[in-house]
This record gives sequence, structure tokens and C-alpha cells, in this order.
Amino acid sequence: MKKILMTIFTFTLLLLTVGCKNNTTLKEGNDTLVSFKDSSLNIKTSDLYNSLKDKYGINTLIDMLDKKILDKEYKDTDQVKSYVDTQVNSLKNYYKTTEEFLQYINNYGYKDEDELREYFKLNYKRNLAVEDFVEGKVTDKEIDDYYTNKIMGDITGSHILIEVNTTDSMTEEEKRTTKEDAKKKIDEALQKLKDGSKFEEVANEYSQDEATNKNGGKMGTFNPNTLDDVTRQAYEKVKVGSYSDVIETEYGYEIFYKEKEADKPKKEEVKTYILETLRDEKLTQDSKLQYEGLKAIREKYGFEIKDDDLKTYYDNTMTNLMKNTESE
Repeated sequence: MKKILMTIFTFTLLLLTVGCKNNTTLKEGNDTLVSFKDSSLNIKTSDLYNSLKDKYGINTLIDMLDKKILDKEYKDTDQVKSYVDTQVNSLKNYYKTTEEFLQYINNYGYKDEDELREYFKLNYKRNLAVEDFVEGKVTDKEIDDYYTNKIMGDITGSHILIEVNTTDSMTEEEKRTTKEDAKKKIDEALQKLKDGSKFEEVANEYSQDEATNKNGGKMGTFNPNTLDDVTRQAYEKVKVGSYSDVIETEYGYEIFYKEKEADKPKKEEVKTYILETLRDEKLTQDSKLQYEGLKAIREKYGFEIKDDDLKTYYDNTMTNLMKNTESE
């Protein structure tokens, strides 16, 4: 399943004018939309169009063209529906009544739940388009290098954890002392290992991980790619039957022991994982790619804005979005 990167991609052009209903039919730009006794004050359809175009036109137009393209490119799968349901229901659950929920979404320009669903569906498909675009930039060499250098077989391991229990209410001196005490304790554990004590005995005596300290620190068998970077890198460096030096992690101070390591899986078995990982790394490193991806799929379908003003607005909008991501 593709990972959705909504934490790093939120389309910045919020649709402000949605759901406007027109009960009259005005076919020509010069038709009168609002009339006065003094006809020189009349407002024509073209007057409204030009005003809306200047204020909201490019935002609305981008949403419209993306919806047409992306609905053709990506079907409304169960995965799409599930994502939309989750987003809408999370909003609904925040409000006590349906009326409060509707008032909230009305304030943001959505006339009803169906329009909100269309918005979430559009953003989901935008992310699919961006992901596909960035995956296309991942080279075979990058995949091979990642497989060679970072993919490992399942590991059976153990650890010793000494927590650094600081709180926001502590003074800086108290925090420093607490950290120093934890470091002294883990250093004592490391010295016992160097003196020949068995890892499981030291773990039973010192480790503060309540889930494993009664079991010799055993963490079981796991795939190292599921670990945080610091822990994974520590296990990468340790040989089978050996333990690491003291490692500072988000949990405190740790020592890792590698009991077994299975052969790494075949490249084809993990190629999808590698591709998605490299894709996410590229997007994290260069958020400009999200806008390049959307531009690319529009150009793939050969879109052309006929209105000169809107074309200029579009070009300027995309240029500014990419410029802003460069300065972040």
C-alpha cells in the first residue's frame, strides 16, 4: 500500500469559492446580472467573471483541472474511499452535532459534506500523482546502493536501557545531573560486560525496560528496517555474538546485543519498500518536487489555459510556490 505523505504535502491553494448555485441562465458575457433604474450602473456577467477571476479564479481553476485529470488517471478505489471516510469522520467526531460540523465546513466554503469529500479525494489523488512522479526519479543505482548498504536480514537481539527521566519542571542543573547519573549507570553495565558477565545477567540487573528486563533484555526477532535510525545503525555495526558501545537514543542510554542475523532478503522482495523509502526521502529533502509532480501530470494531459490573465496567474502561482519551498 502506498504511504500517503500528508504530513509533508498539503496543497496550499484553498478553494474559497465552492458550491455557488445559479438559478438563472446567462449565456453571454454582456448579459445583465444586476440591473438598476440607472442602466449605467448595471452589472454584467463579464463584470462578475473578471472580479472573481482576479480574486479566486486561479485557485478554483487549478482545482477544476486537477479533478478532471486525476479522476481520469486514478480510479475511486476502496483505498481512496477509506481515506476520505477517515478524514471526514475525524472531523465529524470533533463536533457534538451535525449542525456544528456543517457550520464549520460552511465557514471554509464547503456547502455540504459531499463537497468536503471531493476536496479530500482530490488531495489524496494529488498525493498519488506526486508519489508516482517522484518514484520515477529514483534510479536503479540508488535502489542497488540502498539494498547493498542498508537492507539487512531479520535480527534476534537484546538490549539494556537506562532511561533519562527528566521533566520540564526540572532546572537545567537537575536535568544535567539526571543525565549524568544515567550515563554512569549504563557505563557500569558496559564495564560488567567487558569484565565477562553474560549480557542477559547484566540486562536483568540494570535494564529499566520493563518489557524485557526480566527476560535478559531479549527483544525477540525483528526486521531492523522497522527500527528508528539510531537503533538500526547500532545493530548494523554490531557483529553476531557481540554487543555495541553505549548508544544515546530517544529513550535514554542503550547497549545492543546481536544474537543472530538472517540472510538479507532478495532485492526483488524488498524493492517496493526501497522505492517508497527513497521516494519519501526525496520529498523530505526537496518539497519542491510536490509541485513539479502536479505540473508534470497536467502537462502530460496537454492542458492549455486560454485566458491570458489566468495563464499569467497560473505561471506566477507555480513559480511562487516553488520559490517558497526553496526558502523553507
